[in-house]
This record gives sequence, C-alpha cells and structure tokens, in this order.
Amino acid sequence: MRGEGDTTVEIKVWDLPTRLFHWALALTLVGSFLTVRAHEMRLHALCGYTALALVLFRILWGVFGSESARFASFLRGPRAAVAHLRALRGRRPDHETTHNALGGWAVVLILTLVLAQGATGLFANDDIVFRGPLFPLVGKALSDRLTTWHYRISDLLLVVVIVHVAAVFLYRLAGHQLIEAMVTGVKRLPAGTRPPRSAGLAPAAIALAIAAGTVWAVVNLLV
Repeated sequence: MRGEGDTTVEIKVWDLPTRLFHWALALTLVGSFLTVRAHEMRLHALCGYTALALVLFRILWGVFGSESARFASFLRGPRAAVAHLRALRGRRPDHETTHNALGGWAVVLILTLVLAQGATGLFANDDIVFRGPLFPLVGKALSDRLTTWHYRISDLLLVVVIVHVAAVFLYRLAGHQLIEAMVTGVKRLPAGTRPPRSAGLAPAAIALAIAAGTVWAVVNLLV
C-alpha cells in the first residue's frame, strides 16, 4: 500500500465480484429500460432474467461473501445514519471500508425493487405478443394486475436510481471518491485502517451458478 504523507493509505475495500455485480446490474437496468421502449420484448425479458440472477447472487454474496459486501457489515440503524450525515456536512474524510450508513440502506432498497420488478415481470403480459414465462400460473386478470405493478415499480426504481446517482456525485464533491472505488476496488483511507477480508473468487462463482440456475429453473421448469 502506498502512503500519502503518512496520513492515508490505499486499501482494497471492494472485491472483484462486488464490483462486477454493481456495473453488470447498472448495464442490465439500462438495457431493460431501452428494450421495453423499443418494444424488443424478448431482449427485455433476457435483461429481466439477468437482473434477477444478479440480485440473487448479491443476496448470497451479502451473506456468505467478502466482509465489505456482507449485509451485517453495513446495515446500521438511524443513529449511525444521522452521525454519517453530520460527518459528511463537516467534510470529514472518508473512513468506510464498506457502504456507509445511508448507502447500505440504498443498496437494500435497490435490490428489493429490482427483485420485485423482475418477479412481477415473470407473470406480466403486454396484451400483444409477450407473456411472461409464469403467465399460465396466474391467468390474464391477475397477470394484468401484476403488469400494472411491474410498471409502477419500474417508475419508482427509476427515481431511486436517479437519486442514487445524484448522491454519488454529491459525495464526490465532499471528497468521497465512491465511483473510483467501485471501479478499482481501492480507497484512500486513514493509516491503520484494517482492510476487509476477501472471500475469493471460487465462492463467488458458486453463488453466481446457484443464482443463475435458480432463475433458469423458474423460467423453464415451473410451467
């Protein structure tokens, strides 16, 4: 690790699986947004299946993965969130080796919305040619209601993502380089900060295989 005047050091906080998940989900959400507006429903469905697999992977990784990715490491209560805001307003330097007290709940919110969006999409229809793979399990009337919720959740998710991106840039103005850290995995943190433990690539590959296999089974075997 390289020091910056003996006060900060470069520390690896984000492992490769977490970073790949982050950017893969971002690309998948963009793809989902574009394909539905282009009426490319087959591609839209593929984006949805991919998003579901990624979220399931992140849930598994949040339980069994690297220390910085675990929910137990970054989910904290309201007092921690208030303290974090005070520190941010005071322009105190970043010291987090995982998501901060607000960012952690943003992660949970986005994962929940994407999971709900993908799940309702499995039952949805467009009244023209597209029917989700689980449409036969619920019939047209319930599918229509779930389709409505699919679009409502999509609108809410879009708002949350915009707020998330805006927050990241506000953190950048406060000196917290969150984007760079999610690209390189490295942050400059106070000297003496303990690097989070990494779980390695093999458990990540197993988690991804379980997640992808689960989505494939739901799409292809339930009906």
